[in-house]
Amino acid sequence: MKIIDVHAHVYPDTIAQRAADSIGVFYDIPMHLNGTVHELLVSGEAAGIAQHVVCSAAVTPSRVRSVNDYLIGVAQAYPDRFITFGTMHAEFEDVENELDRIKAAGLKGVKLHPDFQHFCLDDEKAIAMFQAMADRNLPALIHTGDQRYPYSQPARMARVLDRVPKLKAICAHLGGWSVWTEAWRTLAGRPGVWVDTSSSLYAMQPEEAADVIRHYGADRVFFGTDYPMWTPAEELQKFLRLPLTQEEQENILHLNFEKFLAELD
Repeated sequence: MKIIDVHAHVYPDTIAQRAADSIGVFYDIPMHLNGTVHELLVSGEAAGIAQHVVCSAAVTPSRVRSVNDYLIGVAQAYPDRFITFGTMHAEFEDVENELDRIKAAGLKGVKLHPDFQHFCLDDEKAIAMFQAMADRNLPALIHTGDQRYPYSQPARMARVLDRVPKLKAICAHLGGWSVWTEAWRTLAGRPGVWVDTSSSLYAMQPEEAADVIRHYGADRVFFGTDYPMWTPAEELQKFLRLPLTQEEQENILHLNFEKFLAELD
């Protein structure tokens, strides 16, 4: 069965370990890998993963262009293994031109992490950014949910979708990290919402995770590893333990995202 990992982070070799370690400190979860492209390629191949969606979030507005420069280079170097998402920040001064540059370079979407980037999903500047993305048919891969912070709450994501109904939003971590029940109650059934499985299965019993998936609908869920937080093989093993049908597994592991990508062209 083909496998696409829809959530992996990569960083330049010179800063990868430091970047990975900082994420581990933020979540108090030890990193399993180092965040380099090479280690993702090796560990992904060992797990039988055909492609990865790779991304990185610009923590500050001043880093948006340089992070996108790096990601454009990654996309050009590995066109067969990586599907690359750029980044944006709600406080960036030239959102529309940078989104045009992302799209012209062949990047397929935009990664945002409001908790790292310190903006609320439903701020007016963020709404304008999401509208510009929707106008360009650029989906957002968004870290959603954190019980410690106000930035990425599922209710804020719902307000974004009310204001920007054409936005395609991949709400990471089954819609809301650490607030999974609140997330599906708030976001399930919305036509602009997809979710990924990344950094969620470690915190749930298999039956609970399968129930959450079915609240969204197995046709709205993508498999994701959140490399380098977890190894691709470990995340795949956790996923395959879920009490899902073979059809549901195949949809989540590749068919759903292939359909999603086709609708971007």
